[in-house]
Amino acid sequence: MAIIVEEGKKSFGFLNFIIWLLVLGIVFFATYYIFFKQPEVVHEFIPSADIFENINPLSKITLDPEITKSPAFTALTVYITSPGQTRSGRTNPFAPF
Repeated sequence: MAIIVEEGKKSFGFLNFIIWLLVLGIVFFATYYIFFKQPEVVHEFIPSADIFENINPLSKITLDPEITKSPAFTALTVYITSPGQTRSGRTNPFAPF
């Protein structure tokens, strides 16, 4: 006497159909936006030449390194101190705890 075991038929229900439609919609939407949608172009404004005429005198300025020896420069006080040397971490990071 043989025992016959049949697999149950899987039904393709309405919920499965909606889920497949959503998955396909997301795939098509992503494909369109990644490969086919043209990006928006940013138009940059280039200023006119008369703005650059105001900048021309700045190019003729020369810096004098002797200013560091002037009395006004040496009278300046430094209010910001450099950070101190601190140790962080372990001396041997590969040592077991």
